[in-house]
Amino acid sequence: MKVITSEITEYWVHFQAGPKQKNLTHARAIIKCYHDDVFVLRVNFHLGKKNIPENYHSVNSKLVYLHYPMSMFSKVLDILRNEKPIYFSYSEPTKLGFIRTGTEPVGEGEIEKIELEEVL
Repeated sequence: MKVITSEITEYWVHFQAGPKQKNLTHARAIIKCYHDDVFVLRVNFHLGKKNIPENYHSVNSKLVYLHYPMSMFSKVLDILRNEKPIYFSYSEPTKLGFIRTGTEPVGEGEIEKIELEEVL
């Protein structure tokens, strides 16, 4: 079973606009993810939950393409902005892909939030 995994060290956000076309699904937002300046993952966000393309790995470009509904955009962007380390994995046989954090101490973020609220 082929599984592709890489750390994400940088990202780039892109919003697209254009006309609707029959039988063609355009991502409205894209996050390009890099590992040490190498483009490794393209995360595509689509309007609605219907007709979202299947995840895939391009052998030619060596890129993994993950597809999510637009409702997931802010959640994925939040992880990229606020967590470190971040990884992605993709299983070729199942077409399952995901973005995840590294291991972290339990409750780490909540302590900072409570301390900040006490100061304010």
